[in-house]
Amino acid sequence: MPEVAPLHIVSGKGGTGKTTIALALALLLRRRGETLVCEVESRHGLSEAAGVPKIPEGDERTVTVAGQRLRMLSVDSGHALRDYLDSHVRLGVAGTILDKTGFVDFATELAPGLRDVLLTGKVYQAARRRLKGSADAVDAVVMDAPPTGRLETFLTAGDALAEVMTVGPIAPQAQSIMELLRLPSTQVHLVTTCSEMAITETLEAIDALAGHGIGVGAIIMNQVMADPPLLPPGMAAPLAEAWERDRAVAEGQRPWAQALADRLTELGRPAALTVPLLPDEVSADDLQTIADVLAESWDAA
Repeated sequence: MPEVAPLHIVSGKGGTGKTTIALALALLLRRRGETLVCEVESRHGLSEAAGVPKIPEGDERTVTVAGQRLRMLSVDSGHALRDYLDSHVRLGVAGTILDKTGFVDFATELAPGLRDVLLTGKVYQAARRRLKGSADAVDAVVMDAPPTGRLETFLTAGDALAEVMTVGPIAPQAQSIMELLRLPSTQVHLVTTCSEMAITETLEAIDALAGHGIGVGAIIMNQVMADPPLLPPGMAAPLAEAWERDRAVAEGQRPWAQALADRLTELGRPAALTVPLLPDEVSADDLQTIADVLAESWDAA
């Protein structure tokens, strides 16, 4: 019997490269089956990082990233609310009128958590396509989630909304979304760098999500200057030379990397996956290299 597609939620403190890691993970999972990668913040960071044209808000497109075909979805709360009203209230043209009068913004501000439930609701629907036998079903869904600073609020909005809206169709939908987020097949992967603030937010997110029964998957330490480089042989030598010129940065990272490793051991968690710092700004072609790095240890994480 078909099951809900595994949902991989990627978050991290701003500047840690969470969008890059989300894309690289999507490319890794695409090697195993159809994969959909979603953005939920209307910043179009995914399309920019992938080097593809901007995905219009509310749209899903098939794109080619680093020579590999991916499905990409841009989720917007306004479109999500209009879709919800159209399917549950059958507003039709009236929905467009409500949008133009500012009703969408008013509604999402009025009900605590509604905006986030609408955003996660579209990802929820995508994960359930396989369960329903839809023609556009996928084998895995990757969500480029908000930063760790607001991740707990974002992912638990369904609980908050269900408490204040006990009647009507939105309450059971919010509960269903929370059930999906608590499935063993749903994992939140946290991206960090070797810095105090990023690691602090990562550890706080682990504790917070555990308190809500939401599974934490891999901890990914990004932009690491390590010796030897964790890259294919062809790139190892150039990186080693670049890092040798800036040993002070590597030495500054070391204590924070060790602090994270120690804390993960205390929590009984696997060691963090390590993605090395590339010598130049990450390009779309570099995403496959990062996917290769993740593949080395992903299944064991």
